Amino acid sequence: MVEEIKVFGPEPPCVRCKKTAEMAQMVAGTLGINMAKYNIFSEEADKYGVMMTPAIVFKGEILATGQVPTFENLKKMVEERM
Repeated sequence: MVEEIKVFGPEPPCVRCKKTAEMAQMVAGTLGINMAKYNIFSEEADKYGVMMTPAIVFKGEILATGQVPTFENLKKMVEERM
């Protein structure tokens, strides 16, 4: 199973959610994993208890909410959990 960074936000995305998705896509590409976007009102968001956007989930753990992480910080958080 290929690992996946999950980004949660509204549709259409706000500026912060859009930037977070771009950052997550860059990290995913660097690490050779997938990235997927989910609507904050989806069952997937409910599954993880996401309450604030943007939110990033990896391996079932919420890594960040309500902020746009830097490339370096997000990459480090994901690498620590791989």
